Amino acid sequence: MKTEQLNPRTLKRRDAMISAARELFCEHGFAGTTLEMITAEAGGSRRTIYELFGNKDGVFEAVIRDCTGRITSIMAGLELTDLPLRAALIHYGETLMELLTAPDTIRYMRLFLSEVPRFPKLGKIFYETGLMNGRRIITSYFERQMNEGRFPKGDPRQAAIFFSSLIKADYDIRQMSYVDWEPQAKDLRSHVIGSVDMFLRGYGLDPDKTA
Repeated sequence: MKTEQLNPRTLKRRDAMISAARELFCEHGFAGTTLEMITAEAGGSRRTIYELFGNKDGVFEAVIRDCTGRITSIMAGLELTDLPLRAALIHYGETLMELLTAPDTIRYMRLFLSEVPRFPKLGKIFYETGLMNGRRIITSYFERQMNEGRFPKGDPRQAAIFFSSLIKADYDIRQMSYVDWEPQAKDLRSHVIGSVDMFLRGYGLDPDKTA
């Protein structure tokens, strides 16, 4: 059932179930979480879950979409248009890295990736609603900059791939691998600035002249 078809009370119950399921999945894994555990935390019944999500797979899919949607909505809401190119890219990069390295984001990524071999379809949903949505946002930005003559003409999608790869580096993998390790804010900012300047130089632009 589409969320826009739900009344406010049912929508609130749905959100509560997604929130409870997210924490339970992180703690017990997909296999170790039962529908009874979700309803015990969020209220409602198995029938409510069936009506709203279909089954436990549907709950897990809703959790994935909710988590990735929160990140992409923040990125999509960034005001970049009025900023100079370098400042816009730094703002985008810092916001992205703050979100990707947040402890909760790492917990959810560990959960989702651990279930991908058993649920290839859900892995595709995680990839499409997360990484690809974010890439479309920055691709659109580069396309506008190219059309307005502020960035060299070329393939905006390829520019987005290069830029995202430089910004992300190995931070997310390192954080998922090194339990309890978290990057410091000053280190993230330094990394983002260095990555932006390297990216601009790679496209033949002087960072000082795009600031």
